[in-house]
Amino acid sequence: MNLLEICIVALAGFCSSVIKTGVGIGAGIFLLPTLSLAFPAKTALGLGAPLMLASDVIGLRYYWKQWVAAGELTRLMAAAFPGLLAGTLLLPVISAEGFRLGVGLFGMAYALSYLFPSSTPVRLLREGLAGVNQRIEGGQIYFYGALGGAATVLAHAGGLVWSLYLTRAVPDRRIFVGTVVLLFFVTNIYKTVAYVATDTLSASALLDIMPAIPAVWVGSAIGNRLNKRMNQELFRRLILGIIFVTSAKLCW
Repeated sequence: MNLLEICIVALAGFCSSVIKTGVGIGAGIFLLPTLSLAFPAKTALGLGAPLMLASDVIGLRYYWKQWVAAGELTRLMAAAFPGLLAGTLLLPVISAEGFRLGVGLFGMAYALSYLFPSSTPVRLLREGLAGVNQRIEGGQIYFYGALGGAATVLAHAGGLVWSLYLTRAVPDRRIFVGTVVLLFFVTNIYKTVAYVATDTLSASALLDIMPAIPAVWVGSAIGNRLNKRMNQELFRRLILGIIFVTSAKLCW
């Protein structure tokens, strides 16, 4: 990895860390398409896990014990592991080009759904999710836990899926972000090992990104301050706009 590539990794890691400790979700969805502009999509996926793990360590310090009750957290984590295994098995099957296009389309859809929540497609999707929630009443934590496990392995999108459960179960902003950071910490340890085992991430790449880690830690500190002080709606819309542009770039 040359100096320019290390700088790109550092900048992407810095920005994703600001997002993670600032708003909780969207960090991985930002990181993957951004890195995919400079690296093959699956390489970008592999690089994302140790980068986010570095920010998780700092994030845990800022949100220590600010998460859901132990019983609920245990159920959510236990539900995530079958999804993690399923995602690991699916990863080698997906082609690099198909993966890149899928990441781009998913990121665009994610950004648009939050930027235009009253649009007809988003409204229909929301109604569909409401129907799903009614049918799995009482089992939502297991459904979204497992689905988030698969999504985080395949696209670093676990935070989005878990938020579909947590936004209803956790009204407090600090508890919401703290829970997501803890989930990321546990799953990113697994993902780093799994990516190395499946040759998605090389051992040498782990060493190459070490110079970028300080930028990740600085981003985590800034994100924590923004969570306490900045207008959350303005910050969220800015991030969603960046996610849309970077994701769209992957589609052509």
